[in-house]
Amino acid sequence: MKKRKGFILFEALTSLTISLIIILTLTICISEQFKLINDWEMKVTAHQFILQHLRNQNFPERVMVKNKVYYFQESANKYQVTVNQHVYQVEK
Repeated sequence: MKKRKGFILFEALTSLTISLIIILTLTICISEQFKLINDWEMKVTAHQFILQHLRNQNFPERVMVKNKVYYFQESANKYQVTVNQHVYQVEK
């Protein structure tokens, strides 16, 4: 059988394309997981600040954690923490 250079080039390009697709897919999946972890971290921290305010009334209303500013607000029927345009609240 004769070997053809074009066929080897085609195999190499196909392998490269498949590898790039796999790398791109993994990159997208990992970045989405980091976003999800970040959202959960903000939610947990916000609820932690609500609990701190329930324990200690002198706890500051504005707290910065990992370059995110958390604002605590208390109204007649709920506790609320705002961070990066996300609002987490708990009913009294």
